[in-house]
Amino acid sequence: MRIHRSFRSLALFALVPLMALAVFPNPTSTVVAAVARNRPHIGLVLGGGGARGIAHIGVLKTLEAMRVPVDCIAGTSMGSIIGGLYASGMSPEQMSEAVQRIDWPAAFTDGPPRTDLPFRIKEDQRVLLDAEIGLKQGKAQLPKGLLEGQNLLLLLEQLSLPAASVHDFDKLRIPYRAVATDLATGEPVVLGSGELAKAMRASMSIPSALVPVELNGKILVDGGVADNVPVDVVRELCHPDVIIAVNVGAPLAPADQLTSVLSVTEQLTNFLTVGNTNRQLRTLGRKDVLIVPDLKDLGSIDFNRAAEAIAIGYAAAQAKRDELARLTISPDVYEEYLASLPQIPQTERPVIDFIRIKNDTRLSDQVIEGQLHVKPGERLDSEKLNRSLNAIYGMGEFQRVNYTLVRDHGKTGLVVEAHQKDIGADTLKFGLFLGANLKGDSEFDISAAYTLSQLNSLGGQWRNFVQLGGNIVLASDFYQPLDADQRYYIDPYLQYEQYNLELVNAAYADSTSFRVYRSEIGLEVGRNLENWGRLSLGLHYGTGRNDLRLGQPSLYEGNFTESGYSIRWQTDTLDNLNFPTSGNRTNLVFRDFLTELGSDQDFQTLDLNLAHAYTWGKYSIIPRVRLAGKLSGELGIQDLFMQGGFLNLSGYQPGQLSGQYIALGEIIYMYRLTDASAAFTIPIFAGGSLEIGGAWNEYSDITVDSLIPAGSLFLGVDTPLGPFYAAGGYAEGGNASLYLLLGKLF
Repeated sequence: MRIHRSFRSLALFALVPLMALAVFPNPTSTVVAAVARNRPHIGLVLGGGGARGIAHIGVLKTLEAMRVPVDCIAGTSMGSIIGGLYASGMSPEQMSEAVQRIDWPAAFTDGPPRTDLPFRIKEDQRVLLDAEIGLKQGKAQLPKGLLEGQNLLLLLEQLSLPAASVHDFDKLRIPYRAVATDLATGEPVVLGSGELAKAMRASMSIPSALVPVELNGKILVDGGVADNVPVDVVRELCHPDVIIAVNVGAPLAPADQLTSVLSVTEQLTNFLTVGNTNRQLRTLGRKDVLIVPDLKDLGSIDFNRAAEAIAIGYAAAQAKRDELARLTISPDVYEEYLASLPQIPQTERPVIDFIRIKNDTRLSDQVIEGQLHVKPGERLDSEKLNRSLNAIYGMGEFQRVNYTLVRDHGKTGLVVEAHQKDIGADTLKFGLFLGANLKGDSEFDISAAYTLSQLNSLGGQWRNFVQLGGNIVLASDFYQPLDADQRYYIDPYLQYEQYNLELVNAAYADSTSFRVYRSEIGLEVGRNLENWGRLSLGLHYGTGRNDLRLGQPSLYEGNFTESGYSIRWQTDTLDNLNFPTSGNRTNLVFRDFLTELGSDQDFQTLDLNLAHAYTWGKYSIIPRVRLAGKLSGELGIQDLFMQGGFLNLSGYQPGQLSGQYIALGEIIYMYRLTDASAAFTIPIFAGGSLEIGGAWNEYSDITVDSLIPAGSLFLGVDTPLGPFYAAGGYAEGGNASLYLLLGKLF
């Protein structure tokens, strides 16, 4: 009889895991462990809410401190990111440190820091805006979002690197699902396999702000649109006995706060998430636990308040201690639970045995490899790899550039994926400059550049540029790299321009105004010095004429021909072209005009422009020097160097001072008024300048006494259309001016 009872006990013990297999078609070790230890099976739901979702980390801290096991996780948007990282093996402490260390403004921009951009793109930025329109099959093609999310995807790949080789989310440390929305149907899409980073990125694909993610033939946007707190998903995932749901979504605003188009738009967006959230929360039972952190005014873009969000999440979970206490297990059982979880796949950085390029553009794989500073045999450095991938993205040819890790015959491979732009290879960009002062002077220029890219495997580009307004420019050039590393290039060009030349110079008939017409053909060959500099040699032949607009008849009217060569040395490591806070810019140009090549006369000039930015906290100073003059011969009026305008002896008007020699030394001071650590903020600066310089016709005229002191005060805003300045300037002698400017200066 005793033997019979022992046999029955043994049979029941053996049947328990078999019953678990029958109940859960895809069992995990945690499911079997939960059944075997006779404890509640717990599912965790983490809702979406942007930066508010960082509060989930505080909740996880409480669950771990109270020894509450988690058997499966489902998350939406930011909840999918926190949940995915936790499921991949990252601890709440590691997540807390990571979210407070992340440069969130950089995470929500596309591409590398400006320092790492190709030099040609840096030069384009001096005239053109970053936004572009595609021309595909004869039709204009707009981007699908304001941001591609390139940096966000690379960040997620770096954070989830230990689980990069796990493509079945049931085999993560904790079974996991991310929720996105099918843009074509509006239905939720549950992601349970594939690349973890891409799944998290798809779940947080904020409509219009971030470009949708294409996975498995579907176009996916933020899961909050369809299922912001996916209780149903976790219930289907592991059939838990108890669900812990965390809702961090923003509530609907009361009527008295709907006072602007922004608040109304936000309210309409919240209707979607609040509605589906309430439907999910109504399905929770009495045994389930709902945690709603009191995030008050912490908004969905306040990523710089990560520490505050974590503390609020922790406090909210602590307030539910009584409900969570019944889910607490003993230390021994909790240790068994932790031991039952799969090990983190990669506890150290893997060695890369081979590299593959997956490239659907017309560029050769060698061009991409030339920018990839990762070699087989090296241990993977995710930060170095991300910088290389971003530098490739910064070439301007790709929709996104990311990577996956694969295992092939026991070896670890790095697969770099470079995808063609959705809008096509041919693009249209625009530029804008507006200027006015209270003396009645104004200037307006609008420009556009149509670029045909990837004309060959090395990345040849044919650009056609037009500018209309006070200054007219028509230009066309063909930029052709000569090697896969993009070091050497040739750039033949044609250019025609018209502009007004205002002379206030006693040597040139006092106050006289000309209209200058100039045509030029030329060829530039050069060497790109990585991304920080360029050395080039140019040959050109140009003709034109000076037509008198205002003033007395002048000997300087008429036609001219100028031909010769130039040598240019450039560096540019400024972090921002509009309001730089670090880096430097150098532009040194030697020009030699030769009658042997058809020029009217021989003359040589040298032009040096230097600027360097230094920053301490919110304070920045930018010392700047400009020296230019002739080395031999005599300059025509169209070649005189100009002074005047904002930050160029600011009290004078543009071009009010001119001569065969100029000098300018200044220190620009800036104080940032907005928080530099916050994402999606518009930088606003207050500042001023101290300046000294002058313009001279003869070298002998240059004396210390002839230098003109000047200065300015300004308010600057780094807008999407370029830098805007409201400024006032003063120069010795009672010269004062007020400016309103929109356009590039540095």
